[in-house]
Amino acid sequence: DHTPLALWPVTETDPDTTDAALVSDLRRATGRFPRDSRLAALVRDLSAGNERFAELWAKGEVTANREVRKTVDHPSVGPVTVDCDVLTDGDTELKIVIMTAVPGSEDETKLQLTTVVDPPAGTSN
Repeated sequence: DHTPLALWPVTETDPDTTDAALVSDLRRATGRFPRDSRLAALVRDLSAGNERFAELWAKGEVTANREVRKTVDHPSVGPVTVDCDVLTDGDTELKIVIMTAVPGSEDETKLQLTTVVDPPAGTSN
């Protein structure tokens, strides 16, 4: 299986911060695209069906993206804790997530191993 590391199951080290960041991103999008009926419907549905979302939405916070630490549950090398830096292009809403491990750590070794035991499609190990 050549699934990118970013698509494997993730254990959040701080779910509250992650929840707030996701709601903040959605609030930012609704501010940027106020006439988008799909966004409005999404907010309505989430508010009605998810108490945690409704609570965070009511706060009205819009925060900057920041580094987040996650543990990716990779099937070949096991759990890998990475720092995720999010780069955002404000003009297009394009987001690039860069995952890195602490230099010299066991997680860095595991991250490097993923390119050998699970190389990207079209490459050989």
